[in-house]
Amino acid sequence: MPEKPPGLYEGMLYASIGRYNEAAAIFDELLVGTPGDVNILLCKAGALSRLGSFARAMECIEKALEINPLSPDAWFLKGLLFYQRGNLMAAIGYLEEVLDIDNKHVEAWSITGNCHYYLGEFKEALDCYETAIRLDRAYPKAWYNKGVVLSDIRLYQEAIQCYDEVLRINPGVAVVWTNKGYCYAMLNQYEEALDCLNRSLEINPEDLTTLNNKSAALRRLGRENEAAEYDEKVKELMITRGPHTVL
Repeated sequence: MPEKPPGLYEGMLYASIGRYNEAAAIFDELLVGTPGDVNILLCKAGALSRLGSFARAMECIEKALEINPLSPDAWFLKGLLFYQRGNLMAAIGYLEEVLDIDNKHVEAWSITGNCHYYLGEFKEALDCYETAIRLDRAYPKAWYNKGVVLSDIRLYQEAIQCYDEVLRINPGVAVVWTNKGYCYAMLNQYEEALDCLNRSLEINPEDLTTLNNKSAALRRLGRENEAAEYDEKVKELMITRGPHTVL
């Protein structure tokens, strides 16, 4: 009996483990039999984008949109790729197409918020994140990004509340503990800051930002010797990692 040809699931499985060339080859084989399948075209576009082939990925997306101009997934992937390339205004336009078709597309709201954030449009970013949260209160990216914006505009207590929501959903994300600790430090609540930074270091003990923040908090509490120990650890890690380490 001949071997059964790979299907969409196999292609997606290869893509999920980072084997994008194999995934793209499977999607190509599937498209020979079903050239108008929008889902396969978008899967291929995703694999190609991971391989750095923006132009070929866009060809797949455009073909999908010719077949179904009202595909929110196609518009979303197009917006996402432009966002990843830093073309934020174009990305916003394509994401607006998504939201015109499906205004409950949580991830489209979230990525639109990211675009506004990087454009320095904090109010618009917050509006997008809050919409995403209204649609799905268990969506941690929107809570996290809202916390980042609130911290940037020095609303530290409100930012902490957002980080608490993220940690309620997933307590194992080190950067959230670090950011929460930073907010406490900016509120001069250094013991609380240390608690958060220690939680972060339990997850990622060699994170330079967290180590530096802990050193600063210890100094604020007059614990100079302990702070110096963390300064020394940062120097050792920077030497180990080489001259291009960025704090």
